[in-house]
Amino acid sequence: MARVKPGEPDENQTFESAMTQLEQIVRKLEGNSLGLESSLAEYAKAVDYVRFCQQQLSGARRKIEKLRSITGRGEAITETWEDDDA
Repeated sequence: MARVKPGEPDENQTFESAMTQLEQIVRKLEGNSLGLESSLAEYAKAVDYVRFCQQQLSGARRKIEKLRSITGRGEAITETWEDDDA
């Protein structure tokens, strides 16, 4: 079993729960109540959550097909979604 650092997303993490954790970290950092070391530790956790969320979104994009048109018989003609941001 892979070892997970405290606060780091694991394989059971969902996109929504990672976003919630990320929002909580941002609130802590914006509160200016943490010392330098704690702020850096929270920032490192946030980076892990952002990376996880980006991976989840990238996977979702690969699963989506773009609708090009509909045939006269009502069949969908699709193509793979090309990520314009990549």
